[in-house]
Amino acid sequence: MCLFWAFWDYYLEATTLFLTMYAAIERYFLIFHKECIMKNKLFFHYIPLGFVCFYTFGTKVYFVPLFPCKQNYSYDLAAFVCGGPCYLDAVIQGLYDTIVDVMLPTCVLLIFNLLMISRVINYKHRVSPSTQVSNKLKKSRRMILQLLAISLMTLITWMPWIFIILVQDFYDPSFGEQFITIFLHYLPYFTSFASPFLALINLPEIREEFKKVMRQLMTTLHILNSTQV
Repeated sequence: MCLFWAFWDYYLEATTLFLTMYAAIERYFLIFHKECIMKNKLFFHYIPLGFVCFYTFGTKVYFVPLFPCKQNYSYDLAAFVCGGPCYLDAVIQGLYDTIVDVMLPTCVLLIFNLLMISRVINYKHRVSPSTQVSNKLKKSRRMILQLLAISLMTLITWMPWIFIILVQDFYDPSFGEQFITIFLHYLPYFTSFASPFLALINLPEIREEFKKVMRQLMTTLHILNSTQV
């Protein structure tokens, strides 16, 4: 049970983080270099997407069920993910997982989001509202908002992890343990749950339906207040 829980928890979290990073990179190029992406769709879309899925699956299979644990290692059934897989106690594997599987995709995600925001702001100040570039940004507005919303949720989840890990590695090994146990363990679940809604809320049909529901709700509340008076 502990191996199953640890594998799927770590695999799904890593895959979600890498796919969000990949989406940030791809959408940036789709907005500003669409012709290049469409001409080389196999190289820029399918191969990176397949690599992300196979890489996270392969590394987590090695790190969790196949990694040789020490003889005295035992899982804690009362702890989150049974206390974690045993590879976290190995210096090289734990450091690799922290740097490559957590820090790297988070930093790339942050860089491409900042790059997109700065480039959009730069275009808005430099180009006329009637130019082709401005029209392209307007058409891509929904895509940009969806990406920024999902990316922000992901960064809120993983940036505290990176900060606490760095402090634990270089200053105090016990720093932030209670905060991780009580709060940070569960943030990735919230991100996965909220991502579909953040994507759907930008669809015009969904927004119109939401406005309709809110108007009906306000009308009902107004009628109830009038009846009580």
